[in-house]
Order: sequence, then structure tokens, then C-alpha cells
Amino acid sequence: MQPSTPLCCWQCGTVISAAGGRCPACGVEQQNEAPVRSPASPAALPLRRSLRSTPIRGAQRSTLTIVSWALAGAGLGAVALITFALARRSPEAPARRALSPTAHSELPPEAPADPNDLGIEDPKRVDPSALLGKAKTRALAWSKDAVLVGVKAGPVVRGLVDITSDGTIDFTFGKPTGEGFGADVRVAGKGFRILVRGSGTKVDDTAMVTGRAALEPNCPLEEAVRKATAAGIPSTSPLTVSYEVSPKHKKAVWRLEAEGDAAKARLVDGNSCAILVR
Repeated sequence: MQPSTPLCCWQCGTVISAAGGRCPACGVEQQNEAPVRSPASPAALPLRRSLRSTPIRGAQRSTLTIVSWALAGAGLGAVALITFALARRSPEAPARRALSPTAHSELPPEAPADPNDLGIEDPKRVDPSALLGKAKTRALAWSKDAVLVGVKAGPVVRGLVDITSDGTIDFTFGKPTGEGFGADVRVAGKGFRILVRGSGTKVDDTAMVTGRAALEPNCPLEEAVRKATAAGIPSTSPLTVSYEVSPKHKKAVWRLEAEGDAAKARLVDGNSCAILVR
């Protein structure tokens, strides 16, 4: 005699006591004669039961929520770190924004540099000897063969000129005729003049019938003034100074005289700074 097989719910497989009625587990209404199934056999369970999704419990849902928030926080932190790093690597970014095309267009245009500006730092204390090099550079732009012919300056006090108070410095350059070279060479034709004064520097061509190249002095004006003062020129008197070739001595000399007293003029060798006999 075979053992009796229990009745099972046709929906979920739960053992029921009798056919008909509803399953106490899933609530599905049963047939009057329920199919006989073995609860121990997994294959006997309905396919719908095996494919049913397992519900997510409350603890699992809480864990997923925490993980999601943690990932979101980590992402925001990474973005903040990248932004901070880029800001530190580019400290000039605010300056670039400030100098945007719109802002830059509002700035006044820079005035073009004056090509005749000799770069005088203190117009109250101008040293003609120190300024001579810059004047020669400007003359070479006029002609690559330019040579110094002469310098005139005044009033000179202790070797300096105050161009803010009617002081002037006048440089003259010329072109050699091709007869010889070096000091005392003849120059003729047009000359080039640079006049430095308080109102600005003026350059222009000047007529030069004839002259001699003086070349640059080896004896600076400040030392020439000391020599002339030691030779009898008053130390506090403003001086009128010139530098050019002396026809008598056949070389370039400094000529220094007290204003209004030509009798006390002194000649100083432009090369050795020695006092020369007039």
C-alpha cells in the first residue's frame, strides 16, 4: 500500500488539508481536486514561484542608501580637490579675467616712445659727459659715420647742468670728408645737432661749413672742472663750458670760463686732463 500523498496548493506548493477553499499561504483559491505535488521536489514547484523576485529587506535598503550617499560625497570631494588644485596652479587667472578684451579696450593707449629721449634721470643734475654716449648712439642713427665735433654746456656747477633752470647741453656731430681718420679729421657738409633743455630734447640737421672731429673725451667734465678750479677759476661760479678741437693745440680741449669773466678761462686737455697754456 502506497502512502497517501498530501494535497498541495497549485500556486505556491504549500500543503493544504483539503481540496477547495483558499491557500492559507498565498490566498489563491484551490480547485475541488487539487493536483498532487511533492513539496520535497524543487522541480514540482511552479515556474512562477522560482522566478519570483526576492523582496529587499529593510536592513539591506538602509545599507544601499548609506553606500549611495558615501559615493556621492566622495565624488563631490574629488571635484572640490580638482578645482582647488587648478586654482593654485593658475594664480594669475584673476588677472587674466581683469585684462579681458573688454577691460583692455578701456585702457588708454600707451604713448609711443620718443626716439630722441636720452633717458635723463634727474634733470636738475645732468652730467654732459655721461649723456654723451647716448647722444652718440642717436647720432649714429642719423649716419653710421657720425663723429663728435663739439659739446657746449652751461651754466655748469660742479660738473653738472640744471636743465630745469635755463641750462642747456648742445652736442654737434658731423660726417668725415674721407681725408684721414681719427681725431682732428676734417668734417664738412651737413651736421647733426642734439639740444638738451628743460622743455625737451630737440634734434635737427645743421649747416657745417668746415670743422674737425673731436672724438669722445677721455677726461670727464667733472675732472676738468676740478683742474680748472685748482688753476684759479672760482669754485662757486657757474661756468660756460665747451669741448672742441683747439686750432692752436691741434687736439680736443675743454674750455671753461666763469660767466662774465672770459679773462679767467682755462683750457684742459681732453685726453690727459692737464691744464694747457692759452
